[in-house]
Amino acid sequence: MAGRIPPAFIDELLARIDIVDLIGQRIALRKAGKDFQARCPFHDERTPSFTVSPDKQFYHCFGCGAHGSAIGFLMEHDRLSFREAVEELAQRAGLPIPTEGEPPRAGPDPGPLYQVLEQAAQLYRQQLRVHPEAGRAVEYLKGRGLTGEIAARYGLGYAPSG
Repeated sequence: MAGRIPPAFIDELLARIDIVDLIGQRIALRKAGKDFQARCPFHDERTPSFTVSPDKQFYHCFGCGAHGSAIGFLMEHDRLSFREAVEELAQRAGLPIPTEGEPPRAGPDPGPLYQVLEQAAQLYRQQLRVHPEAGRAVEYLKGRGLTGEIAARYGLGYAPSG
């Protein structure tokens, strides 16, 4: 399915989804006052700092700061793209996904740009070996604890002034 998903549909979808039910199917929630709590699924912790609010339809972890809506939870927890998360929620709510506008067009081919960037990287790697002032750069790298092997592995180079 191509095209933009209208923001009004996203709002309606989030209003129809019970975030407590959605998250509760993936992690064990327990009632804590008007909200629900659990150990955060996004970081390792011993005590619950993950809160789900049914009134506000969002989740928040006071430990790692993770927060968001049902869409954000599916994207983070299930590793879904935005569209995949919306599709799953729409299926759950029994709503067809409307689209607006034309499907996004493919952009320009980045291949030539990558070739130019690789040529520039080769030039800087070469300058680290042959430029008259490269000795200063090599000493700097050694002073930072980097060996020639590490410089080669990560493609480090030297950009002389000018």
